[in-house]
Amino acid sequence: MPQFIIPVINDAFGTHYPMNVPFEQLKNEFYRKGGKIVTDSIFLIEGHIYHVECQSNPDNTMAIRMFEYGLEIAIERARKNKDYLHVDLPESAVIYLRHTAQTPDTLTVEVSAPNGQTLNYESKVIKVQEYTKDAIFRKKLLMYLPFYIMRYENELKTIDKDKKRLESLLKEYVGICAKLEKVLEDNGESEVYGDLVGYILEIVDYMLRTQENARKEMNKMGGKILESYTEKTRRNSQKELANAVRDISSGVKPAELKKKYDAETIKNAKDTIKIAKSMK
Repeated sequence: MPQFIIPVINDAFGTHYPMNVPFEQLKNEFYRKGGKIVTDSIFLIEGHIYHVECQSNPDNTMAIRMFEYGLEIAIERARKNKDYLHVDLPESAVIYLRHTAQTPDTLTVEVSAPNGQTLNYESKVIKVQEYTKDAIFRKKLLMYLPFYIMRYENELKTIDKDKKRLESLLKEYVGICAKLEKVLEDNGESEVYGDLVGYILEIVDYMLRTQENARKEMNKMGGKILESYTEKTRRNSQKELANAVRDISSGVKPAELKKKYDAETIKNAKDTIKIAKSMK
């Protein structure tokens, strides 16, 4: 779901790209004598390059790695300008799913040139656990929702044995999924709801792998949410098909039909009309 990186970039770098901005995912593998370097994600948006890495935990080598990745990305896209070579270092950020009180807000590498000039290459640090669910929804950082459970990592054993706390966690996740569905519907992205909820539940299941009671209850809750969504999707699909059949039968022009329905719905509606006629 690469489109969900756009709000992350906006939040990290202070940009204001709309969700539907055209972008390109660039190659993320670089080969050299020492072996292969593989980065997480590199995006080209309106002529600007953004490099985003994701880490489970803070890493003392991350600053130099981000600089190394940045150089590889810049060299890959270097361009000749008269008698010198021009390289553009990308805007870069690292997403930490966990962090400590010592985790900095910026990773900095200071580069000194022989002529005495210095360059500070900075990578933004995003600490996912600092975002409340309200902030995640307000900033449309839906990419962080699957990792929301990680803020409770040190409390999961207690939650597993505490009925009230477990009920509270279940209620919170029901609310998250309900709000997610509405946000996606409002943004015309309903089709990814099931996948995104699936990712949320997958990580929840992993985080609760040693908490038998909590895992069982969360899986039960997740099953009900997905079952409800599947049934709703089926009903909506049937309703849309019925509307398409009505419009085609009443002579709505093809151009207008294409504005209202996707190609598959129009085809199914026409097939339904043919079957109905053949049965008369």
